[in-house]
Amino acid sequence: MGSALFMSSDPGALVVFGGGKAEWLTTLEQAGWMCHRCYDLRAAEGLLIDVGPCIGVIDLSRDDFSLQGIAALVNRNKQVRWLALVRDDQLKSDAICQFIVNFCIDYFTAPLPISQLQKTIGHQIGMLQLERKIWPQLGQFGHLGLQGESESMKKLRHQVRRVAATDVPVFIQGEVGTGKELAAQAIFQASKRARAGFVRVACQQLTSSWCDHRDDDSGESRCLLSAAHDGVLFLDEIAELSDARQRELLQYLQDGEFTTQCGRKVSGDVRLMLATRHDPEELLNDGKLRQDLYYRLNVLNISVPALRERQQDIMQLANFFLLKFARQYNSVARHFSEEAERMLQAYVWPGNVRELLTQVKRAVLLAEQANIDADQLDIPRLADDKQSLKKIREESERTALLAVLENNKGQISAAARELGVSRATMYRLLNKHDLLSSPKSFRQSAHS
Repeated sequence: MGSALFMSSDPGALVVFGGGKAEWLTTLEQAGWMCHRCYDLRAAEGLLIDVGPCIGVIDLSRDDFSLQGIAALVNRNKQVRWLALVRDDQLKSDAICQFIVNFCIDYFTAPLPISQLQKTIGHQIGMLQLERKIWPQLGQFGHLGLQGESESMKKLRHQVRRVAATDVPVFIQGEVGTGKELAAQAIFQASKRARAGFVRVACQQLTSSWCDHRDDDSGESRCLLSAAHDGVLFLDEIAELSDARQRELLQYLQDGEFTTQCGRKVSGDVRLMLATRHDPEELLNDGKLRQDLYYRLNVLNISVPALRERQQDIMQLANFFLLKFARQYNSVARHFSEEAERMLQAYVWPGNVRELLTQVKRAVLLAEQANIDADQLDIPRLADDKQSLKKIREESERTALLAVLENNKGQISAAARELGVSRATMYRLLNKHDLLSSPKSFRQSAHS
């Protein structure tokens, strides 16, 4: 378990990852620092959210954590100023050097210069205090993508915690841009596999074999099933996985091993997480997912809500992205105007969180003053002052539903395929617009 280090005279925070019973840590404590430690990445996420902006010291010299696991944690927690402790021989590793360059403000090698380490920590806490004066919102936001106080997000976080305690396959369903991979990462980080790897596979790119990707260090091909040993294999959009790859995946699950096209036999212990924007049963019925594989994979299901279903979270997310990008790009932007807030909350966000992120990033980059106005947002304007943007979009949505139903002679499954949505989503949309009760009167409804 980990927690914060505080100087009695300075309200700063410092979190130490790893380190064992290191002498340098004892020296810091004797010098007046109150120390909380962290040896478990599953506990680290909640700790860093609770502590807020702080100094993070990562002891990589003892190999307590996988570099991939700690890099994922560090990348998600940009509010922390990171220091790395490494061995001299580790500086020969390109991966270690890249980690330090990308994420750390400084690093130290053994034997540690204690006085210099103390001065660096003290200076960085001073910088942190200055940063808090400029950015008072720091520490007000939780985990990117899984933050929000809507009931749907509270339910999702509860599901993530429960699913993380198990070790079975997980189907993660949600529209494009909702954050399905972030949900998978949250499950991974909260699970016993967090010390191993999280391997993401874009199924549409997995064409000829499971060895299509290249390892960054060696340049040699690697089998993704083997790379995910003891960790998680995340299959992004399982509907795009070819039948040949599905058969091979089934063989791997059944036999615990798999022979690659080049004759290499790979085996291992892998947890599967599968993302799709479709209803899994719809994939089965449409023949996009093998029945024998489906029944092995469909153990647990998680649904990531669309942004329009968590409207009360929109401004929290928007303000989080504003803070993130304003700091990243040294922008003068600080807040949204009232009109901009109304526009953000009225829009239905077909691209979900990903679209909101893009909109805020663009506005921050174009900002010339602290206030972001509505005209800096690339969102459709009101066509009529008497109509709300929400009403206009709902009417357009209803007209589109009527047209596609008429084109498909009232066949809901066929209409859903034409729109590229699941049957469950189609029924929800039809129910929303009261179109389920009169399937044979689409033309009449369109002109009413």
